[in-house]
Amino acid sequence: MEKQTTSSPFFPNLNGLRFVGALAVMLFHCFTLHREIWGDFYETQWFKAIGMVLNKGHLGVALFFVLSGFLITYLLLSENSRNGRINLGHYFMRRILRVWPLYFVVTLFGFFIFPHTPYGVETVHELWRYLVFASNIDEIIIGWKDNINFLTATWTISVEEQFYLSWGILIALFRFRNKHTFLWFFVSVIVGTIVFRMFHLNDERTLYFHTFSVISDLAFGGLIAWLVYYRKLSSWFEKLPRWSILLAYLVGGALLLTEGKLLPGKSEAFARLIPEIVFAFIILEQVYATRSFYKIDRIPGFFEAGKLTYGFYLFHCIYIWYWAHFFQEHQFTGDISYWILYVALVFVSTYVTALLSFRYFEQPFLRLKRFFRA
Repeated sequence: MEKQTTSSPFFPNLNGLRFVGALAVMLFHCFTLHREIWGDFYETQWFKAIGMVLNKGHLGVALFFVLSGFLITYLLLSENSRNGRINLGHYFMRRILRVWPLYFVVTLFGFFIFPHTPYGVETVHELWRYLVFASNIDEIIIGWKDNINFLTATWTISVEEQFYLSWGILIALFRFRNKHTFLWFFVSVIVGTIVFRMFHLNDERTLYFHTFSVISDLAFGGLIAWLVYYRKLSSWFEKLPRWSILLAYLVGGALLLTEGKLLPGKSEAFARLIPEIVFAFIILEQVYATRSFYKIDRIPGFFEAGKLTYGFYLFHCIYIWYWAHFFQEHQFTGDISYWILYVALVFVSTYVTALLSFRYFEQPFLRLKRFFRA
């Protein structure tokens, strides 16, 4: 269960989940980006089988969203209940100190430094959209016209910042003194997202990148935070027998692997509900279940790696770009062993950079958060 540290609860095992999500996204991008340079082994049957799993790595983004919605909402509910209000200034400063420094470093690197490095190219992205956290909209407009795909990774940060801003203001302005107002708000957002997606079924980029198309992930995280905070859903998970946990993971895994076939055509509007439900279960099971088979933070290194997830996510596509072009230039292609080496180098480079970034760049900003507690 959550532990109290000062005025903010700490949820065990979520650090490890963050790292799993980041690792899944990295493997997905290693499998899908620059694949034209790797040769025919991509078409072998056994590699296609691996690809069935790696192609689902993009769901790591949905995990991030549900997790963020859960954590932010629980913290705001707790502060609102404890103090009778939200200190909006402190709330925004905590988000700024966590998100802005590294986001703007990567953005400015992409626009002003990257073009002058080996393998660097100019971008056609619009800088102003990145400066106002609208890079997801930029991605819809620019699409694959741009060569710099590592800037695309920032789209999720933009969606989260839009959520943090709107959610904080809504709670602060309306106070939501009736706790059921929260519930109806989350349900309305989820239904609204489904309706929005129904009107854009033929627009793949809008379905994937638009805020109104993905905000249900964050709202679903907020919904389970409400259920835990007000309806004590945690007690239900504490009593879950081990066999039901195993069954839920097996069914959930099967659903994630087959979601495209289960929900074809117009039902694509409902497709996000599957990962939302599965990831909500995983989050609550990892935090509250007392009969779990394994808690993910117990995997050696995962708890600490979870602290590096933000940098790991923002840096990994940069190294994918550089290593892919390095391998292509030196003709280290056409063989599975080269691809495995490529993935290993991307992982190590990204992890080391994220570690250095966290220790020497991000942490000084994070220490300032103590002046802006809830």
